Amino acid sequence: MVPGWQAVTLADSPEIGAPALRALRDHHDRGGTVASVCAGAEALGRAGLLQGRRCTTHHDVQDELARRHPGATVVRDVLFTADDRVITSAGIASGIDLALHLVAGRHGPAVAAKVARDMVVYARRNGHDAQSSAMFRHRSHLDDTVHHVQDLIDARFDHPLPLPALAAAVGVSERTLTRLFTRATGLTPLRYQQTLRLERAQHLIGHGATLEAAARSVGFEDARMLRRLRARAA
Repeated sequence: MVPGWQAVTLADSPEIGAPALRALRDHHDRGGTVASVCAGAEALGRAGLLQGRRCTTHHDVQDELARRHPGATVVRDVLFTADDRVITSAGIASGIDLALHLVAGRHGPAVAAKVARDMVVYARRNGHDAQSSAMFRHRSHLDDTVHHVQDLIDARFDHPLPLPALAAAVGVSERTLTRLFTRATGLTPLRYQQTLRLERAQHLIGHGATLEAAARSVGFEDARMLRRLRARAA
């Protein structure tokens, strides 16, 4: 991870020694992920890691980054980009979004959502995806019972979660839970779980997983249900 730094232009960036640039290249060559925040993208450019890849940086220096590294594709108006294990973020605060993306990729969206809630920030993704996870789009209500059930589903959305078990966990009937949940979120508990599974599967497919592998990873027996959900969301 390369942090940002304060400089009027990228040309004014601090000196980055050859050993540090070589370490970045070697880490990526070994299959590791490299990332930068704000002006830190300049270090990745000097290491040759932006060549032929999409990247971004703070809007004040995006044009300069494109001039200094013409082999890179500088993307405007996104929080961060991810291209072949090279991840770059825009301004300083977008480094949080980048970090949450890394946590979600390694540990799943439920863990990333918990970290985001603890930090009191939104679990956002990049500019080409919806800007908030379903875990947050359906949380703008004040029903504690529904919040509790959502916590249970968030943590185990890739497992079978029968309605009777969810209702028993919060001490209400199945009918009452369905009514409360639908009124608060606009979805039934099952549809909410399916939405989380679909989001996670789309993330995995976007990172190279097959449809079948993604379906099994999120708890489906095979890809048929995932195909139906993707068609419904299209």
